[in-house]
Amino acid sequence: MRDGVPRTGVGRTRAYLGRCRVEDVWRCRERFGGVTLQGMVGLRIARALDRAGELHGVDLDPAVYRNRPVPAATAQLTLPGLDCAPFDWVAAQAELGLPVVRTAGARIRVGRVDELRAELARSYPVAVSVVLALDAGWLGRRHIDALEEALRAADRDVSLLFAAAYNPLDTVVKIESFRRLLRWAAGAHRDIELLRTDLTALPAVIEGATVAAIGFSTSTRHLGIPFGPRQREAFNRRRRSPLVFVPRLLHWQRANVLGALAAWDGAGVTYCECPVCARAGHDLLRFDTIPAELEHEVRDHDEHALAMVIDQIMAATDPAAELKFRRTNAVQRGRSIAAALDVGLDSPPAWLDGWN
Repeated sequence: MRDGVPRTGVGRTRAYLGRCRVEDVWRCRERFGGVTLQGMVGLRIARALDRAGELHGVDLDPAVYRNRPVPAATAQLTLPGLDCAPFDWVAAQAELGLPVVRTAGARIRVGRVDELRAELARSYPVAVSVVLALDAGWLGRRHIDALEEALRAADRDVSLLFAAAYNPLDTVVKIESFRRLLRWAAGAHRDIELLRTDLTALPAVIEGATVAAIGFSTSTRHLGIPFGPRQREAFNRRRRSPLVFVPRLLHWQRANVLGALAAWDGAGVTYCECPVCARAGHDLLRFDTIPAELEHEVRDHDEHALAMVIDQIMAATDPAAELKFRRTNAVQRGRSIAAALDVGLDSPPAWLDGWN
């Protein structure tokens, strides 16, 4: 709900940018139609864009996510164990005239209902969307009722991001719980946003999210939590090769894993028609053992390919049906390769197969 008026129609996807430059904002705004900036760096860029009269299509995620409530100030820049000067994120966004003013937010660990209610109850001088950085466990069967009850009682617009080591929507149960929140927002005529996400943005906006902001790196696709020793070891092994978005699989794969498909001419999944790939022969196999100085081409491909897939699906006569067709195709392709070839493709993320 914006300015007291219920929203109608399908929501919007945007690019979520962490550390970036003004040039990155211009580029991603053109490709995605809008950009969500992050934290203090994002605020500085937003102010620079405002001075240049170029702030359209831009909003801000304060990205503070305090672990504990602040006793006095409600929008203070505070990190655990570190005293910082008060900073009013709400006023800063309101002064810029951003289309949505988000609160600084708090990371709320699973089951801490009192902290959740307190964050939702804070008062502000302007209309806001309350940022809730929730442990993914809130979407489990044990806690989803309490989360939905708190949202219903507060009756406020909310901006959600989920904390997890890897994928916060990694089970059918969590996916269905998130869909419950989308249905709550639709029934209550409230805006609900999903920040720091992946292509889960598409079913989210199709089913009622006002905005879903897609990150291009693992650090901007959800709120990370510390790895255990085994997770850290596996992560370090995997990160030696860049992640590449694969349109035909609708998710990311390591470049060296894609390279292992060269013996089968890419196994039908490495062809890409985005403009970056069109100039380089259309094949993602080229990213295997890519020199460090060309890693920017991976990012350029990711941006173009993501924007291309989103535009194609949202321009369809029935976006939901088109997305379901592509999801089914992507899952079948991935599983067929996994069954027939020993190349170690990552399994399809749960939302591809579990969002029914």
